[in-house]
Amino acid sequence: MYRMLMAEDDKIEREGIQFLLNKYAFPFEIQEAKHGRAALEMLQEYEADVLLTDIKMPFMDGIQLAREARALKPQLKILILSGHGEFDYAKTAISLQVSHYLLKPIEPEEFRSVIQAVIQQLDEEQAAKREQQEWQKAYRQEQQRLPELAQGSADNSDSESRRRAIEDVLRIIEKEFEQDLSLEYLSKRVHLSASYLSHTFKKATGVSVVKYINQYRMEQAKAYLDQSNYKINDVYKMVGFSDLSYFGLMFKQYFGVTPTQYRDKVRIP
Repeated sequence: MYRMLMAEDDKIEREGIQFLLNKYAFPFEIQEAKHGRAALEMLQEYEADVLLTDIKMPFMDGIQLAREARALKPQLKILILSGHGEFDYAKTAISLQVSHYLLKPIEPEEFRSVIQAVIQQLDEEQAAKREQQEWQKAYRQEQQRLPELAQGSADNSDSESRRRAIEDVLRIIEKEFEQDLSLEYLSKRVHLSASYLSHTFKKATGVSVVKYINQYRMEQAKAYLDQSNYKINDVYKMVGFSDLSYFGLMFKQYFGVTPTQYRDKVRIP
């Protein structure tokens, strides 16, 4: 059984894709996201094998999602859905190593052929991965024969390097939270791969990089709203959001009230 994340803001489209996947009995566990930002956050937690994403979605389009997803999970299979009038996006999709580019409305046989090709590729990679795991197992057994002191020294060195990298990321977020902080950008700053940083950061802090950034930005936004000289239309930009509606949605998720409702509370004598 493989895992697919479907990012599509149109409920009818999501239901249609689910129908085709069930009709052809493809071996997928499906998770759904209603827009690109939600899909990116889910990818931090959900070990997806395939990302099926629409091009045009609120908050983050499919191309930006594909770019972020590729940095986060280099082996992820990405399928792009697009209308006939959006062919220019295909050029960008190719540069992001998108596996397939499907036009809407979806033609069932083409869809079936594409998904079968993706499954075959996943099966081949699984077989190669098993071979690699067997080699690594043999290698570890050989390493255990090395002196324990030398092995312990190497482990301590790796642990210290990871700790410094996480501390550096936390400082960058604190100083640059109002900027566009993507996982790809942070990983380059600390000279780690995006997938390794994502895993290490969550192991060290208990939350994903994206969730930590959002939490930090929300706390900063609340602090700004506590001060009457800042307008809400300014605050969302000051904490790194490019869309006021998405900022309002995130704020309510964290604090249970909208920014306007929170500001009104603060103003009550």
